[in-house]
Amino acid sequence: MQVSVNSVPFRAPCEWYLAERFGPQNDIMREFGISNRQVVIVIEKEFTFLENILARVLKAPRYLKRPLDKLNSALWELMDASRTFGEIVTIMEDCYSEDIVPANERCSLSLSRMVELNLVVINPSLAKEHPV
Repeated sequence: MQVSVNSVPFRAPCEWYLAERFGPQNDIMREFGISNRQVVIVIEKEFTFLENILARVLKAPRYLKRPLDKLNSALWELMDASRTFGEIVTIMEDCYSEDIVPANERCSLSLSRMVELNLVVINPSLAKEHPV
């Protein structure tokens, strides 16, 4: 999935929290609101009737915790519907330099995966009307 630099991705409503720190927060991260902490997304499992019975018998957890790595955690925090995808890529390049290269492709791939999991929405009606 190719993401337009003018599109505005935002997090879908779901439960998530910040866990342990990856390391010290630098000035660039602080400026853009990146906490440098691990994001953990909590997803409630949806069972069929039979799966629900098995889950009770086996005492399976009702929630799936999906911890994100350092770069995906930062990407998650930046997707607050206030920035275009192009701006997010630029911020990621500024914060993580060589760790994220090629930033556009890596961010696009991560964003596409999050869209597939229904964790992120890209609404074309929110696209900002300015050149990048």
